[in-house]
Amino acid sequence: MEFEPTKGFPIKNRECFTKPTGGLWASRKSATFGWRDWCHREDYDFCELEKSFEFTLKDTSRVISISNLEHLHNLPKKETLWGWTYNIDFEECLYLGIDAIELCWYGSEYKDVARDDLHFDLYGLDCESIVVLNPNIVIPLKRDVSSCIKSKI
Repeated sequence: MEFEPTKGFPIKNRECFTKPTGGLWASRKSATFGWRDWCHREDYDFCELEKSFEFTLKDTSRVISISNLEHLHNLPKKETLWGWTYNIDFEECLYLGIDAIELCWYGSEYKDVARDDLHFDLYGLDCESIVVLNPNIVIPLKRDVSSCIKSKI
């Protein structure tokens, strides 16, 4: 699969939801609790490797990491009806020059920086993840497709 910058962009806020419509969602390959781990734990039939792609971000990208409530509350906010979730204003973030937002809270690699209970404030973000708001920062990487082929035994 190849990255198609016209799919999923522009990013749009969703009313009363912690995730936007659009964007490019991913987890680091090295994450100790990323998308693949969440899918395994929840017995969720996740996408096959053939339907994914690897990428990196341009060095000039402005990526905001969230590891605690202070980080979260420094981002632009949209008011919610329920009050128990924190709705990031993703459109305003992009306007302010934020290219991506990464949740760095679940995995053991963040044990020294992660604090506060972000579960309800970011309800629905259940693993280490990044959402790319600006498609222009994505650099697709080549990968050996033969390593993705599964036997049909």
